[in-house]
Amino acid sequence: MDSGYALHGFWRTAQGTVTNIEVPGGGTGAIQGTVPTTLNQQGAVAGFYLDGNSAFHRFVRSPRGKLTTFDAPGSGAGFFQGTFVSSNNPAGAITGYSTDMNNVNHGFLRSPGGTLTTFDVPGAGTGAYQGTVPNGNNAAGVITGNYIDANGTNHGFVRMP
Repeated sequence: MDSGYALHGFWRTAQGTVTNIEVPGGGTGAIQGTVPTTLNQQGAVAGFYLDGNSAFHRFVRSPRGKLTTFDAPGSGAGFFQGTFVSSNNPAGAITGYSTDMNNVNHGFLRSPGGTLTTFDVPGAGTGAYQGTVPNGNNAAGVITGNYIDANGTNHGFVRMP
């Protein structure tokens, strides 16, 4: 039963057509459900959903409506752990990060074909709430973001394809 605070996603075309997006497995409790976060020029929507345990999982919805869910390797399954999408480039490559069971962040790149590559920036901390956090990727495949070192200090990075 929806608590009244569950999250529900939608997609609106330039012509004004609204399509609801509800990912199977999305929780129905408070702050659970489906949240689209990024849209590329071709109309692919990517985002996250929180399951019944409030763990994060990723989805991508193709311009034709095919819904695919995924988790980066090593993603935690606890409260506010899991896989987070940051960006969806024109080719359909998705970047983001996963939070493992120790609350450490790790970057990932998901190719348009679905291959997941994880990475950690040299110097990124390995303690809770530290690690690698990609924020965007462009058409050339360059990924930008930040990493948090062992002292809790943020630093920027650029990852070339």
